[in-house]
Amino acid sequence: MDNQRIFFQHLLQEHGLPEHVVDSLPTLYAPVMQWIASERARARGPIVVGVNGAQGSGKTTFCSLLVPLLEEIHHLRAHTLSIDDVYLPRDARLHLSQTIHPLCGIRGVPGTHDIPLAHSVFDRVSELTAGDSTALPRFDKALDDRKPVPLWEQIEGPVDVLFFEGWCVGCSSLPPWTGPINAREARDDPAGTWMKWSMEALEKEYLSLFERLNALIFIGVPSMETVRESRWLQEKKLRDSLGHEEEDGKWVGLMTRDEVMEYVDLFERYTEHMLKQMPKLADLHIQRDPEFRYTLMPF
Repeated sequence: MDNQRIFFQHLLQEHGLPEHVVDSLPTLYAPVMQWIASERARARGPIVVGVNGAQGSGKTTFCSLLVPLLEEIHHLRAHTLSIDDVYLPRDARLHLSQTIHPLCGIRGVPGTHDIPLAHSVFDRVSELTAGDSTALPRFDKALDDRKPVPLWEQIEGPVDVLFFEGWCVGCSSLPPWTGPINAREARDDPAGTWMKWSMEALEKEYLSLFERLNALIFIGVPSMETVRESRWLQEKKLRDSLGHEEEDGKWVGLMTRDEVMEYVDLFERYTEHMLKQMPKLADLHIQRDPEFRYTLMPF
């Protein structure tokens, strides 16, 4: 365990995470890794593990730590695909905004992803053997568009675990639309044209993709207010890492605080639904408190 702790400390330093996070190795990461290893052994082949968590819940960092830990401790080769990485290209979303509803141009909700592309990635990863390789799509949020294919991440087979992480991964069907639930919906989608389009996309396309998950992890947060503040911290970190916006609009995808708050309002209906339903649907439940402390719930 001492060697594992030292390895974990190095990972935390690489990610710029607080030193106290090392204490979560035996209480969170070790049991989660053991559970994943058991799921992989039971499947006798590559598995896809969904990781669901609201915006700013920490799911991306969680996966980025699990991947090297699984290889170091359990000798399992893992990679991560975010549902963000399979967004429809910007031009395709702009077309939807012109033909269906203006809000369709904003990335995020079901309907704005390339689900056939996600299926194809699952297929390719599951078939990789030693000596084979494939590319995982990657999305550039600062440009609000998918990266060119030559810039996708190349991975080699075989793969034991593919983490598929995203705020709506594994989402179940929503209750029927009965009216706007917040000021943003009332202002921009009073008749529910956009939301009903998104809910239909979830039913027709996304549920079949989520059925391919071998297991599902849920990272819960206390409330929508937590989501709003966490999402702003996430955006601010990206802004700070890039510096001031250039005049050519290169970083057009970045938002101000007010824009982040309005942006999160677009996901409130889905997020509230998942905060209620996911603890019952997920195979593993991790709860985050307002101070970013994580607790693995009994399973």
